[in-house]
Amino acid sequence: MSSAKQYLENLRQTAFHLNEIASNMQQDAIRLIQEKPQVNGKLQNQDTKNDSVFTILCSVNLQKIAENIITYCEERLSHM
Repeated sequence: MSSAKQYLENLRQTAFHLNEIASNMQQDAIRLIQEKPQVNGKLQNQDTKNDSVFTILCSVNLQKIAENIITYCEERLSHM
């Protein structure tokens, strides 16, 4: 396997791993929201709310980045 092809395959695998990490981050943030005390459907602790929302937004961005890397690598690999 050429070094360029090996590099793209390694990058693709890293992106899959990044996507998995981002998904776990999102699930953890959602679990935190569900486990914390709420009043009328709103979290009592503003810091927890802010942290959870920040984590969810970051995880969505990371997932999109990972998807873009995967798509790019698969496109490039298909032409090799």
